[in-house]
Amino acid sequence: MSIFNVIEKRRSIRSYLDENVNEDDLKKIVDTGKIAPIAGEFQITVVQNKDLIQKINDVALDTMKNSGNEFLESRAAIPGYQPLYGAPTLILLSAPEENIYGALTTSAAAENIILAATALEYGTCYAITPTLPFISPAGDEIAKELGLPEGFKVLIGVLIGKADESEEIAERAELDNINYVK
Repeated sequence: MSIFNVIEKRRSIRSYLDENVNEDDLKKIVDTGKIAPIAGEFQITVVQNKDLIQKINDVALDTMKNSGNEFLESRAAIPGYQPLYGAPTLILLSAPEENIYGALTTSAAAENIILAATALEYGTCYAITPTLPFISPAGDEIAKELGLPEGFKVLIGVLIGKADESEEIAERAELDNINYVK
């Protein structure tokens, strides 16, 4: 599959089968995050422990409900809503809090991971909600359970798994946001 086909095929998947990502595939996918364009130190944390993923999901949901953010509260109010969509693998990308380029670095790594997973026929979702538990009272405890380096802030999450094909996958909106200057 060409890189253009991979980019075109990529979608944000919000429903996953209860099936682990193949170990060899997972290593290939995660390794692509290490070779992204970077500006400073960052950490990739791969979570496949179902209980820990569920804990992160539950704390994220509770944080959304009590966020004071209208959008987050409306999503959390949807009956049965789960912020991590049942994904069997959660990748958290973090960087030192003092790294002003941490969000850029982790986003570049996340995109590599997402495209590699797509090329290997896995569904993904670039997600902000997995960062919410780390701003909650449970954040330090969860960071310790994950072995996050001291002083690192979780900036983005990537959900990975086999897409539940029975769920409808939203079509991409056509954007008109390109300006050519010659």
